[in-house]
Amino acid sequence: MDRELKVYNILEQPFYITRQKHDTTFNMPVCHYHNVYEIYYLLEGRRNYFIQNKIYPVVKGDIVLININDIHKTMDFNNSAHERILINFKKDFIAPLLDDNNCLLDCFLSENKVIHLNVSEQSFVQSILMKMLEEDRKKQKGYRTYEKILLTELLLFINRNMEKFNEQKRYSSSIQNKMSEVALYLMENYMKKISLKQVAEEFFITPSHLSRTFKKTTGFTFVEYLNSIRIKEARKLLKETGKSVMEIAELTGFESQTHFGRVFKQMTGMSPLQYRKQPGF
Repeated sequence: MDRELKVYNILEQPFYITRQKHDTTFNMPVCHYHNVYEIYYLLEGRRNYFIQNKIYPVVKGDIVLININDIHKTMDFNNSAHERILINFKKDFIAPLLDDNNCLLDCFLSENKVIHLNVSEQSFVQSILMKMLEEDRKKQKGYRTYEKILLTELLLFINRNMEKFNEQKRYSSSIQNKMSEVALYLMENYMKKISLKQVAEEFFITPSHLSRTFKKTTGFTFVEYLNSIRIKEARKLLKETGKSVMEIAELTGFESQTHFGRVFKQMTGMSPLQYRKQPGF
């Protein structure tokens, strides 16, 4: 059975921040994406972060930027403990502070998803994050206003330094690069009839090696990742076009409408037609 792809569509509040520590090995149980922006800051430890089609090593003091609908998953690095701060927010939360070009959100469009900070930059960012956590904990009068100000300050800092951040390089193994290429291939060819054997031949490796290495490197099985891309596109077509379910199944690479419906329900909890009728998704 295909594993579930979690789709988070609604936050109960426009801004959310949490601090969490794991003293033992921790891997996200499922891959997911959502309709909010995400900022991840690693306070301690090391992690591997899979985003869209690339694997990023993340170390203490790094910021990870997740755009709306980016498929992602965090994974353990050598059984290490870690502590992180996570922010999710809707565009509406800072809408009054955005200019016509939404430039505060430009950093989420960058190909560079992980930002490596020096010691002074880490201190600056952590001071903002700690103030956010304190405001969210105490919830004193005007705390939401101050959270907007702090988030805006953080986004301004990131955006003003994006050119420098984009020049940063970090070692990535040949295996990680190869699996990133495979993931990109799936993203670009999901609409075709793709099999593990065919992709393995495309990259001159055996199917068993591809299956094992892709899962170990990305945290996704081959089928799980391929289906997640297909269902993500199918959701878009269901909402933005009048195409039939059968047409959408064909356009997203599924072998039949029945298979498409089964996978879609596993991943979203509803049938394609039920999803199309849902308001606000």
